[in-house]
Order: sequence, then structure tokens, then C-alpha cells
Amino acid sequence: MRRRDESDAPQSPAKPEFFAEVNDGRVTLTFHFRSGAQITYFITKSGTTVTGSTT
Repeated sequence: MRRRDESDAPQSPAKPEFFAEVNDGRVTLTFHFRSGAQITYFITKSGTTVTGSTT
């Protein structure tokens, strides 16, 4: 079983400039795909740390 490298991880289309404008706290993003599928993704910013999850 191969280990998943960082380069294999999904990448956010958000640029650093986006996060510079986001206040500390939780932000909800909804990604819409051409297939019609949608994924809701939550990011939490605290200072210079940004984490994300689907829950």
C-alpha cells in the first residue's frame, strides 16, 4: 500500500490573499463540480493557522 504524499492531496483553489481577508473563526465553502456534485468544506482560521474538514 502506497503512502499518500502531500502532492497527491486535493488542493484548494483559494489563494493566500483569500485567507488574508478571512477573519479568525469558521468559514463554510461549497464546491460545485461539473458533474453536479457538491461538497461542503469548512475552514477554521486562527491567526496564521488554517485547518479544514468536511464535518
